[in-house]
Amino acid sequence: MSNYKIINGLALLLFAVMLTACEKKLQPVDVVIVDPVRHYYPVIQGEMMGVTYEVENISEHPLFIQEVQTSCGCLVPRDELPIVVLPHKSGFINLQFNTIKNTGYAHHHIYCYGNFADSSYIEMQFDTNVVPSADYNHDYEELWHSHHKAGITMRDYIESHSTQKGYYTEPAPEPRERERDNEEVRETANDRAF
Repeated sequence: MSNYKIINGLALLLFAVMLTACEKKLQPVDVVIVDPVRHYYPVIQGEMMGVTYEVENISEHPLFIQEVQTSCGCLVPRDELPIVVLPHKSGFINLQFNTIKNTGYAHHHIYCYGNFADSSYIEMQFDTNVVPSADYNHDYEELWHSHHKAGITMRDYIESHSTQKGYYTEPAPEPRERERDNEEVRETANDRAF
């Protein structure tokens, strides 16, 4: 009977050691967001627009995106949370933008919360112009019915080739301009030193 108690005691101690050894804290992760600020081409009011951001994990630890918040209820995440991106891999944040209740310029922000190195969240944003159909301003019910019947999106008209992204970003300054700016700063600093 005493051997049985000793074995049970050792098993309980081993179980407690295993539980405390398995507890691990999330490590901060460095990421690169591909095209975090985008300007999409105009869409027709009532279209469902898909928006996908690529997130590259450039760290040695996994990335856990716990929550995705958007600046409007018309922009909804399509992925189950948490989104896990393994070290040195890429993951995707997929969203769907419902343009039914929008007209004109639409600018939206997306905030993703997780174990990011520099902050508790990352921010992405995009804008587009939502234009009504040229022939007639439909009410919400008509837009909803036409959306479900047609099955054709504005993307089919704009992105005729699979290599086109459907958005554009701000161009980076030319390297020569940056070098010229740096030379001007150095010359100004040298003038002030004397």
